[in-house]
Amino acid sequence: MKGEAMEREIATEGVRRIELSRLEESRADLDDLTPERIEFIDSSPWPEESQAAEADRDFSIEAIRTFVFQRDVIPDYGAYSRHLGLETRDCRLWKDIPAVPVSAFRSHDLSASPPGSETTTFETSGTTISRPGRVRLTATSIYEASLSRNFARHLLPDDARLPAVIFGPTKAEAPHASLWFMADHAVRELCADGTWVVQGGEPRWERADEQFERAHAGGQPLLLFGTTLLFQAWFERCDREGIRFQLPRGSRAMDTGGSKGAAVDISREKLQGSFERVLGIPATHVVNEYGMAEMGSQFYEDSLLAAHERRPVRPGFSIPPWVRTRALDPETMRDVPEGKSGVLVHYDLANLEIPLAIQTEDVGSVTAGRLRLEGRLPEAERRGCSLPFERFVQRERP
Repeated sequence: MKGEAMEREIATEGVRRIELSRLEESRADLDDLTPERIEFIDSSPWPEESQAAEADRDFSIEAIRTFVFQRDVIPDYGAYSRHLGLETRDCRLWKDIPAVPVSAFRSHDLSASPPGSETTTFETSGTTISRPGRVRLTATSIYEASLSRNFARHLLPDDARLPAVIFGPTKAEAPHASLWFMADHAVRELCADGTWVVQGGEPRWERADEQFERAHAGGQPLLLFGTTLLFQAWFERCDREGIRFQLPRGSRAMDTGGSKGAAVDISREKLQGSFERVLGIPATHVVNEYGMAEMGSQFYEDSLLAAHERRPVRPGFSIPPWVRTRALDPETMRDVPEGKSGVLVHYDLANLEIPLAIQTEDVGSVTAGRLRLEGRLPEAERRGCSLPFERFVQRERP
């Protein structure tokens, strides 16, 4: 048996070397890679549907191919890789690809798009102390493919096409915010229609109230989408004024941004309780999302999917099959044991025009292929899509 195992390992190593050699010789451009990447995202089986070893091999090939492309077309990333002494032949697995710290997006241009050719620019949220990071893209088709498949699985597992109420501004009012780009795309492609609650930087609570009353009267379930803190501000106002709604069965909500680092800290249990108390949406139909401007993919809880599949909820966030996540010791930058806390590094194949390997300032762990978030590094700058709405929570409190 040992001899057979050794033979398989030698054969596998030989295949890796041949594949890496081909990757070095056949350099693809953005036009070649984009449709292939969309096909990979659309066809990748979810972790519970695939063989881990085969899926990891396919991911490594795509990741290294992406690294070859990005090293050549993103000058600062290429310089960083050379500074580390890394060549393509040194990358045999996706873990070998050098990760870019999110802070680098504030000081360097890390886009494959020539300056001025971008059609979309996302800016990272942050404080007035530092300049925002920028993500420049010539096309958003890969981002949209990742978003559509992941969002539909976790928010629309029943294939419902619901009217949406967006607790946030339109894309036109916030053109550099990836979250509101995401909301706009989800409404256009996956929902019946949309109502936006924020206009001119201020919440128009009556817009939400009107949609909730109409939904109750007509028996039409709704999809709610917004930031944790803006939802909380609306709940504070409802509690103060004694406002309650009972949305139809099948209504669901996605919240994002959390409240860690904010002046107002809201537990997950409290937020879920507010959705049920004020709107009649049970905890099974409230889905938390984790994402960032530097990534084309997002992570979701599977509470609604679990309810749809009639099974227990899997803890943490689902990692899409076109993403890999590591938890590293912040001092040694080596992998910590499964389930132990570390700084999170994501490898996202939806990142084609910007580096696919992103070293975050978030702390969490990976267990059984699922991600658990635990907070931020102590020295990390406050950031998050919820922060601009923090003042509304304080304003609505009695």
